[in-house]
Amino acid sequence: MTGQTEDTPQPLVPSAASLPFLERYGVSPVVFAFVCLLVVFVLYQVIGGFITLLFVGSKVTAENVMMHRVFTMGGQILFILIPTLLFARLLDHRFSRVFPWRVPQAGETIFAVLSLLFLQQVLQVILFFQDRIPLPESLKEVVEPARKMVEEMFRTLVSANGLPELLFVLLVVSITPAIVEELLFRGLVQSSFQRRLKPIRAAIWTGVIFGLFHFNPFALVPLAALGCFFGFIRMRSKSIVIAMTVHFLNNTLAVVVSFFHVDDKLVIGATEGADINIVAILAQLFLFSMLFVVAFSSYLRVTTDIHLAGEEGA
Repeated sequence: MTGQTEDTPQPLVPSAASLPFLERYGVSPVVFAFVCLLVVFVLYQVIGGFITLLFVGSKVTAENVMMHRVFTMGGQILFILIPTLLFARLLDHRFSRVFPWRVPQAGETIFAVLSLLFLQQVLQVILFFQDRIPLPESLKEVVEPARKMVEEMFRTLVSANGLPELLFVLLVVSITPAIVEELLFRGLVQSSFQRRLKPIRAAIWTGVIFGLFHFNPFALVPLAALGCFFGFIRMRSKSIVIAMTVHFLNNTLAVVVSFFHVDDKLVIGATEGADINIVAILAQLFLFSMLFVVAFSSYLRVTTDIHLAGEEGA
């Protein structure tokens, strides 16, 4: 005798139709994430790039820069945001499990922002040394023009004449990517990876892919480092909101630095046209590395309870 009668409530077993697409068909979340990235790449980089080339042209100039900005923002919304939301429904019926929306506390936000500011300075020094790696003359003839073209294109995109244009640049370069790219990478991709990988590995893999996805070999190291940083604070705080916040701040600072023409003053001792002070540069690297360690350690401390609660609930 089992003790059950016809009136005994039976456990509810979800029907196959009620399960998310991945569970219903046994699709690996990691494979799913890479398929999503491939589709978004084709849509945004290939189709979006072709449309921009067709209607605006490949070269960014002062005459067509506004159109390039409009097409860039439109492409991110149409070819990244919308597919990301559609794919998220295939991963899980509840968006909150793909895009955790917990509002971060003041302490974790402050230390995350400070960590970003110090990390930016460390990466500026790393870029300084990277740009001075000696290359064979034949390779240098190819690399240097390409580097200058990328830098000039970025300067043109983020340059602004007056406050109204600056605000529109911030919308295109800071606000839209902070939302759209974080939903894709720290939302869809990282949430998919976490279903098969340890959270720290999921954050690192997502960060590296984030760096590669920007197709800028001259800034691959800082982009990947920032991507890993965004992924780690999202993992630690259980909130995509804080990743969006620091992503927005990072891009905004890049725009402001360009707007006020202080790019060459970010690395102390390396001002263009002056003698390089290697001691000052190394001192800056050490100082901001230590400040980053202190700020990030404080971030880890204030998010301990959140992190432990998430592990217990996993």
